[in-house]
Amino acid sequence: MISTAVSHPNKAIVIYWGNSDDELNLPSRTSLSMTLQGIERPLDYTATLQTSSGLDRDRVIVDGVEDKGQIYSDIVRQLDAMRKLTEFRQKLVVSTKATFPIGSGLAGSAAAASAIAEAFAGLIRVHLDKKTISILSRRGSGSAARSVFGGFVKLPVGTDEQSAAVQLYDENHWDLRDVIAVVDPGLKKVKSRDGMRMTTRSCPPEIYSGFVAASETHSSDAEAAIGSKDLQKLGEVYESDNAYFREVCMNTEPVLDYWSKSTADVFNAVSELQNEGLAIFAGTDAGPNVHIFCESRDSMRLIDMLHGLQGVVDIIHCKPGGPSISTEAHLM
Repeated sequence: MISTAVSHPNKAIVIYWGNSDDELNLPSRTSLSMTLQGIERPLDYTATLQTSSGLDRDRVIVDGVEDKGQIYSDIVRQLDAMRKLTEFRQKLVVSTKATFPIGSGLAGSAAAASAIAEAFAGLIRVHLDKKTISILSRRGSGSAARSVFGGFVKLPVGTDEQSAAVQLYDENHWDLRDVIAVVDPGLKKVKSRDGMRMTTRSCPPEIYSGFVAASETHSSDAEAAIGSKDLQKLGEVYESDNAYFREVCMNTEPVLDYWSKSTADVFNAVSELQNEGLAIFAGTDAGPNVHIFCESRDSMRLIDMLHGLQGVVDIIHCKPGGPSISTEAHLM
Protein backbone atom coordinates (compact mmCIF):
# COMPACT_ATOMS: atom_id res chain seq x y z
CA MET A 1 0.00 0.00 0.00
CA ILE A 2 1.15 3.52 -0.74
CA SER A 3 -0.24 6.99 0.01
CA THR A 4 1.09 10.49 -0.68
CA ALA A 5 0.02 13.93 0.49
CA VAL A 6 1.14 17.52 0.04
CA SER A 7 0.89 20.22 2.67
CA HIS A 8 2.05 23.81 3.19
CA PRO A 9 3.61 25.77 6.04
CA ASN A 10 1.60 28.35 7.92
CA LYS A 11 2.46 31.69 9.48
CA ALA A 12 1.21 32.37 12.98
CA ILE A 13 -0.50 35.71 13.53
CA VAL A 14 -1.11 34.69 17.14
CA ILE A 15 1.75 32.35 17.93
CA TYR A 16 1.79 28.84 19.39
CA TRP A 17 4.50 28.76 22.06
CA GLY A 18 4.40 26.25 24.88
CA ASN A 19 2.49 23.11 25.77
CA SER A 20 0.27 22.18 28.68
CA ASP A 21 1.10 18.56 27.80
CA ASP A 22 4.29 17.76 25.88
CA GLU A 23 3.38 14.14 25.14
CA LEU A 24 0.12 15.09 23.42
CA ASN A 25 1.40 18.46 22.16
CA LEU A 26 -1.52 20.26 23.77
CA PRO A 27 -0.95 24.01 23.36
CA SER A 28 -0.93 26.31 26.34
CA ARG A 29 -2.31 29.23 24.31
CA THR A 30 -4.79 29.62 21.48
CA SER A 31 -3.11 30.32 18.13
CA LEU A 32 -4.23 31.63 14.76
CA SER A 33 -2.46 31.50 11.40
CA MET A 34 -2.54 31.87 7.64
CA THR A 35 -1.63 28.82 5.56
CA LEU A 36 0.98 29.84 2.97
CA GLN A 37 1.55 29.18 -0.70
CA GLY A 38 4.32 30.79 -2.69
CA ILE A 39 3.45 33.01 -5.64
CA GLU A 40 6.68 32.80 -7.65
CA ARG A 41 7.59 29.37 -6.28
CA PRO A 42 5.74 26.55 -4.49
CA LEU A 43 5.91 26.05 -0.74
CA ASP A 44 5.16 22.33 -0.74
CA TYR A 45 6.06 19.50 1.58
CA THR A 46 5.36 16.09 0.06
CA ALA A 47 5.28 12.88 2.09
CA THR A 48 4.84 9.35 0.73
CA LEU A 49 4.09 6.49 3.14
CA GLN A 50 4.45 2.92 1.94
CA THR A 51 4.14 -0.50 3.52
CA SER A 52 6.78 -3.10 2.74
CA SER A 53 6.99 -6.75 3.73
CA GLY A 54 9.68 -7.73 6.19
CA LEU A 55 10.22 -4.27 7.72
CA ASP A 56 11.26 -4.53 11.37
CA ARG A 57 11.53 -0.75 11.80
CA ASP A 58 10.38 2.42 10.07
CA ARG A 59 12.66 3.95 7.45
CA VAL A 60 12.81 7.65 6.57
CA ILE A 61 14.10 8.91 3.20
CA VAL A 62 14.70 12.67 2.86
CA ASP A 63 15.34 13.93 -0.67
CA GLY A 64 16.42 10.45 -1.71
CA VAL A 65 18.83 9.89 1.19
CA GLU A 66 18.01 7.74 4.22
CA ASP A 67 18.00 9.68 7.48
CA LYS A 68 18.78 8.02 10.82
CA GLY A 69 19.13 11.17 12.90
CA GLN A 70 16.78 13.82 14.28
CA ILE A 71 14.40 13.88 11.31
CA TYR A 72 13.99 10.11 11.59
CA SER A 73 13.30 10.39 15.33
CA ASP A 74 10.72 13.16 14.87
CA ILE A 75 8.84 11.31 12.12
CA VAL A 76 8.86 7.97 13.96
CA ARG A 77 7.54 9.68 17.09
CA GLN A 78 4.57 10.93 15.06
CA LEU A 79 4.06 7.55 13.38
CA ASP A 80 4.02 5.85 16.78
CA ALA A 81 1.47 8.37 18.08
CA MET A 82 -0.77 7.84 15.04
CA ARG A 83 -0.49 4.05 15.29
CA LYS A 84 -1.45 4.29 18.96
CA LEU A 85 -4.65 6.14 18.02
CA THR A 86 -5.62 3.66 15.29
CA GLU A 87 -5.55 -0.10 14.70
CA PHE A 88 -2.79 0.25 12.10
CA ARG A 89 0.44 -1.34 13.36
CA GLN A 90 2.69 -1.85 10.32
CA LYS A 91 6.14 -0.33 9.96
CA LEU A 92 6.50 2.12 7.09
CA VAL A 93 8.91 3.61 4.60
CA VAL A 94 8.47 7.39 4.63
CA SER A 95 9.87 9.48 1.80
CA THR A 96 9.76 13.28 1.94
CA LYS A 97 10.62 16.23 -0.26
CA ALA A 98 10.30 19.97 0.41
CA THR A 99 10.52 22.96 -1.90
CA PHE A 100 11.61 25.35 0.88
CA PRO A 101 14.21 25.32 3.70
CA ILE A 102 13.29 23.09 6.64
CA GLY A 103 14.36 24.01 10.17
CA SER A 104 14.94 27.70 9.45
CA GLY A 105 11.82 29.09 11.09
CA LEU A 106 9.53 28.85 8.05
CA ALA A 107 7.17 26.33 9.72
CA GLY A 108 8.64 23.36 7.90
CA SER A 109 7.75 21.04 10.77
CA ALA A 110 4.10 22.08 10.47
CA ALA A 111 4.02 21.26 6.76
CA ALA A 112 5.85 17.99 7.39
CA ALA A 113 3.64 16.68 10.17
CA SER A 114 0.41 17.65 8.39
CA ALA A 115 1.52 15.98 5.13
CA ILE A 116 2.47 12.82 7.03
CA ALA A 117 -0.88 12.75 8.85
CA GLU A 118 -2.81 13.30 5.60
CA ALA A 119 -0.83 10.53 3.88
CA PHE A 120 -1.36 8.23 6.88
CA ALA A 121 -5.11 8.81 6.67
CA GLY A 122 -5.03 7.72 3.03
CA LEU A 123 -2.86 4.71 3.79
CA ILE A 124 -5.04 3.14 6.47
CA ARG A 125 -8.08 3.40 4.22
CA VAL A 126 -10.38 4.40 7.04
CA HIS A 127 -12.35 7.60 6.66
CA LEU A 128 -10.84 10.23 8.89
CA ASP A 129 -12.33 13.72 8.88
CA LYS A 130 -10.17 16.83 8.86
CA LYS A 131 -10.63 17.27 12.62
CA THR A 132 -9.08 13.85 13.27
CA ILE A 133 -6.27 14.50 10.77
CA SER A 134 -5.61 17.80 12.55
CA ILE A 135 -5.23 15.95 15.86
CA LEU A 136 -2.88 13.42 14.23
CA SER A 137 -0.86 16.31 12.80
CA ARG A 138 -0.65 18.00 16.19
CA ARG A 139 0.96 14.87 17.62
CA GLY A 140 3.89 15.47 15.27
CA SER A 141 4.09 19.26 15.59
CA GLY A 142 1.71 21.50 17.48
CA SER A 143 1.33 24.10 14.75
CA ALA A 144 0.89 21.37 12.11
CA ALA A 145 -2.71 21.04 13.28
CA ARG A 146 -3.36 24.33 11.46
CA SER A 147 -1.72 23.35 8.14
CA VAL A 148 -4.37 20.67 7.58
CA PHE A 149 -6.69 23.52 6.56
CA GLY A 150 -6.26 26.25 3.99
CA GLY A 151 -6.71 29.97 4.50
CA PHE A 152 -7.07 31.36 8.01
CA VAL A 153 -7.08 28.82 10.82
CA LYS A 154 -7.47 28.79 14.60
CA LEU A 155 -6.15 26.18 17.05
CA PRO A 156 -7.88 26.34 20.44
CA VAL A 157 -6.58 25.05 23.73
CA GLY A 158 -8.31 22.13 25.41
CA THR A 159 -8.22 18.37 25.73
CA ASP A 160 -6.77 16.04 23.10
CA GLU A 161 -10.19 15.91 21.42
CA GLN A 162 -10.87 19.64 21.73
CA SER A 163 -7.52 20.95 20.50
CA ALA A 164 -8.10 20.49 16.78
CA ALA A 165 -7.76 23.28 14.28
CA VAL A 166 -10.79 25.07 12.86
CA GLN A 167 -10.86 26.89 9.54
CA LEU A 168 -12.17 30.44 9.99
CA TYR A 169 -11.99 31.49 6.34
CA ASP A 170 -10.72 29.64 3.28
CA GLU A 171 -7.84 30.70 1.04
CA ASN A 172 -10.15 32.68 -1.25
CA HIS A 173 -11.47 34.97 1.47
CA TRP A 174 -8.75 37.64 1.38
CA ASP A 175 -5.73 38.12 -0.87
CA LEU A 176 -3.47 38.99 2.06
CA ARG A 177 0.24 38.71 1.37
CA ASP A 178 3.11 37.50 3.55
CA VAL A 179 6.45 38.68 2.20
CA ILE A 180 9.22 36.71 3.92
CA ALA A 181 12.61 38.40 4.20
CA VAL A 182 14.99 35.44 4.47
CA VAL A 183 18.17 36.51 6.24
CA ASP A 184 19.34 33.00 7.09
CA PRO A 185 17.96 29.84 5.41
CA GLY A 186 20.01 27.57 7.66
CA LEU A 187 18.96 25.64 10.75
CA LYS A 188 17.83 27.91 13.56
CA LYS A 189 19.78 28.07 16.81
CA VAL A 190 17.24 26.20 18.95
CA LYS A 191 14.42 23.99 17.65
CA SER A 192 10.94 25.25 18.50
CA ARG A 193 10.13 22.10 20.50
CA ASP A 194 13.21 22.62 22.68
CA GLY A 195 12.70 26.38 22.91
CA MET A 196 9.13 26.01 24.11
CA ARG A 197 10.21 23.62 26.85
CA MET A 198 12.94 26.04 27.91
CA THR A 199 10.40 28.86 28.10
CA THR A 200 7.76 27.00 30.09
CA ARG A 201 10.46 25.80 32.48
CA SER A 202 12.35 29.05 33.05
CA CYS A 203 10.41 32.14 31.94
CA PRO A 204 9.14 34.08 34.99
CA PRO A 205 5.54 32.96 35.64
CA GLU A 206 4.18 36.51 35.71
CA ILE A 207 5.48 37.07 32.16
CA TYR A 208 4.57 33.70 30.66
CA SER A 209 1.10 33.56 32.26
CA GLY A 210 0.32 37.00 30.87
CA PHE A 211 1.50 35.85 27.44
CA VAL A 212 -0.77 32.79 27.64
CA ALA A 213 -3.76 34.83 28.78
CA ALA A 214 -3.29 37.41 26.02
CA SER A 215 -3.80 34.77 23.32
CA GLU A 216 -7.57 34.66 23.78
CA THR A 217 -8.01 38.40 23.23
CA HIS A 218 -5.45 38.47 20.44
CA SER A 219 -7.10 35.53 18.64
CA SER A 220 -10.57 37.04 18.97
CA ASP A 221 -9.37 40.42 17.68
CA ALA A 222 -7.44 38.81 14.82
CA GLU A 223 -10.45 36.72 13.79
CA ALA A 224 -12.63 39.84 13.67
CA ALA A 225 -10.01 41.73 11.65
CA ILE A 226 -9.70 38.90 9.13
CA GLY A 227 -13.48 38.70 8.81
CA SER A 228 -13.69 42.39 7.93
CA LYS A 229 -10.38 42.39 5.97
CA ASP A 230 -9.06 45.12 8.24
CA LEU A 231 -5.28 45.01 7.77
CA GLN A 232 -4.59 47.84 10.19
CA LYS A 233 -6.35 46.06 13.04
CA LEU A 234 -4.85 42.69 12.12
CA GLY A 235 -1.37 44.17 11.88
CA GLU A 236 -1.63 45.74 15.30
CA VAL A 237 -2.63 42.39 16.82
CA TYR A 238 0.15 40.60 14.94
CA GLU A 239 2.88 43.01 16.03
CA SER A 240 1.59 43.10 19.61
CA ASP A 241 1.53 39.31 19.92
CA ASN A 242 4.94 39.06 18.28
CA ALA A 243 6.44 41.62 20.67
CA TYR A 244 5.06 39.61 23.60
CA PHE A 245 6.60 36.46 22.08
CA ARG A 246 10.00 38.14 21.88
CA GLU A 247 9.70 39.35 25.48
CA VAL A 248 9.00 35.76 26.59
CA CYS A 249 11.99 34.46 24.61
CA MET A 250 14.32 37.12 25.98
CA ASN A 251 13.21 36.21 29.51
CA THR A 252 13.87 32.51 28.99
CA GLU A 253 16.98 30.98 30.56
CA PRO A 254 19.23 30.75 28.65
CA VAL A 255 18.00 33.63 26.53
CA LEU A 256 16.29 32.61 23.28
CA ASP A 257 17.44 35.36 20.95
CA TYR A 258 16.49 34.09 17.50
CA TRP A 259 17.27 37.42 15.86
CA SER A 260 20.41 38.39 13.97
CA LYS A 261 21.64 41.85 13.03
CA SER A 262 19.99 41.41 9.65
CA THR A 263 16.68 40.66 11.38
CA ALA A 264 16.87 43.98 13.19
CA ASP A 265 17.83 45.75 9.95
CA VAL A 266 14.68 44.44 8.27
CA PHE A 267 12.53 45.66 11.14
CA ASN A 268 14.14 49.09 10.94
CA ALA A 269 13.51 49.27 7.19
CA VAL A 270 9.88 48.23 7.71
CA SER A 271 9.49 51.01 10.31
CA GLU A 272 10.73 53.55 7.78
CA LEU A 273 8.10 52.47 5.26
CA GLN A 274 5.43 52.51 7.96
CA ASN A 275 6.42 56.09 8.76
CA GLU A 276 5.88 56.91 5.09
CA GLY A 277 2.30 55.65 5.45
CA LEU A 278 2.62 52.13 4.02
CA ALA A 279 0.39 49.60 5.79
CA ILE A 280 2.86 46.78 6.41
CA PHE A 281 3.38 44.79 9.60
CA ALA A 282 6.40 42.68 10.58
CA GLY A 283 7.10 39.80 12.93
CA THR A 284 9.06 36.57 13.22
CA ASP A 285 8.58 32.99 14.29
CA ALA A 286 11.24 31.07 16.19
CA GLY A 287 13.95 32.08 13.76
CA PRO A 288 15.71 35.11 12.26
CA ASN A 289 13.58 35.49 9.12
CA VAL A 290 10.98 38.25 9.02
CA HIS A 291 7.38 37.79 7.87
CA ILE A 292 5.77 41.01 6.65
CA PHE A 293 2.01 41.17 6.05
CA CYS A 294 0.62 43.60 3.49
CA GLU A 295 -2.10 44.08 0.93
CA SER A 296 -1.38 42.71 -2.55
CA ARG A 297 -1.20 46.25 -4.00
CA ASP A 298 1.71 47.11 -1.69
CA SER A 299 3.69 43.89 -2.03
CA MET A 300 5.94 44.96 -4.92
CA ARG A 301 7.00 48.21 -3.22
CA LEU A 302 7.92 46.17 -0.15
CA ILE A 303 9.78 43.59 -2.23
CA ASP A 304 11.72 46.33 -4.04
CA MET A 305 12.83 47.72 -0.68
CA LEU A 306 13.95 44.30 0.54
CA HIS A 307 15.93 43.66 -2.65
CA GLY A 308 18.07 46.66 -1.80
CA LEU A 309 18.63 45.69 1.81
CA GLN A 310 21.97 44.15 2.70
CA GLY A 311 21.57 40.92 4.65
CA VAL A 312 18.41 39.75 2.89
CA VAL A 313 19.50 36.63 0.97
CA ASP A 314 16.09 35.62 -0.39
CA ILE A 315 12.52 36.89 -0.60
CA ILE A 316 9.51 34.55 -0.58
CA HIS A 317 6.23 36.13 -1.63
CA CYS A 318 3.21 34.25 -0.29
CA LYS A 319 -0.55 34.30 -0.51
CA PRO A 320 -3.10 32.22 1.45
CA GLY A 321 -2.56 28.55 0.67
CA GLY A 322 -4.90 25.59 0.48
CA PRO A 323 -5.33 22.56 2.75
CA SER A 324 -3.28 19.39 2.90
CA ILE A 325 -4.38 17.08 0.09
CA SER A 326 -3.80 13.56 -1.18
CA THR A 327 -1.99 13.10 -4.50
CA GLU A 328 -1.00 10.27 -6.79
CA ALA A 329 2.45 11.83 -7.41
CA HIS A 330 4.28 9.35 -5.18
CA LEU A 331 7.94 9.84 -4.24
CA MET A 332 8.66 6.09 -4.45
